[in-house]
Parts: sequence; C-alpha cells; structure tokens
Amino acid sequence: MPGRFVRSKIAELVSEIISSRQGRAQLSSHGWAQGMPIVIAQPDEQLSDVMSLVAAHQPPVLVATTDPANGDLWFMYVSIGCTALQVVEPLPQDTSIGELYRTASRGSFLTFRIDQMPASSVVHAIAPQQVKHHTGYTTVEASSARTV
Repeated sequence: MPGRFVRSKIAELVSEIISSRQGRAQLSSHGWAQGMPIVIAQPDEQLSDVMSLVAAHQPPVLVATTDPANGDLWFMYVSIGCTALQVVEPLPQDTSIGELYRTASRGSFLTFRIDQMPASSVVHAIAPQQVKHHTGYTTVEASSARTV
C-alpha cells in the first residue's frame, strides 16, 4: 500500500518523547539538539553494527533502544572517533548495544572502542525513560527502575 511503512515500537516511543515538550527538555539537558540524528537499535544488536550506523550519520548522535525486561526507553549520547582520548582496548566482538548501555549507565561517561575504529569513542547513558499515556496527553518520566 502506498504511503504505509512499518515502525518499530522503539521508533514509536522515540517519536512520542520527541513530540512532548517534557521529553525534548530532558533530552536537551543531555546534549540532544533539534535535528540531531537518532539511531534506533534493538537491545541485542551487535555494537559494531550499531556503530556503523552511527558513523554513517554526522556524529554525535543519540542511540535509542529499550530495556528488554520492562520496555523502558534507553538513550545514549554517542560521539565517535575522539582522537583526543586515549585509545582503549576494543570491546569484545559479541558486545550488544544493550550491554553498552548497562555498562555506561554505571558512571557519567564511558570511553570505549570497537575493533573497526582506530580511535576511542565516548558514550553517555541517559536515565531510562518511561512514556505514560493519560487522557488527552502524554508524559515522559525518568524511570525509577535500576539498570544493572
């Protein structure tokens, strides 16, 4: 059917957050700006595949995925090819984007590298977001769920 396309649940949640004033404010407080690319990824996607998509855009970008346990939306601010950073050992090939979020959420920023990139990258995990629907409006809240 012309004009129809499939959207993932993650893309729908991202759209709802970006559409709300509260959601935009929360993302802006972590470095997001209108027009910044957002890469959508399933939590079990390999980090190297997601980083290829990040590199294809004009970094920095936000990467969005979900917590497989409860459906909270996870955002990561990712900046790649940071030549000023010390080059760190690459993460294992089988690292998923969900694993990167869980690791990055333990601190403010995480310096990491994948095998295919000569320079290190930096990621900042934003607190999990919950989209709540009320009669006539949508609210966005930082989740109280702990990420492990």
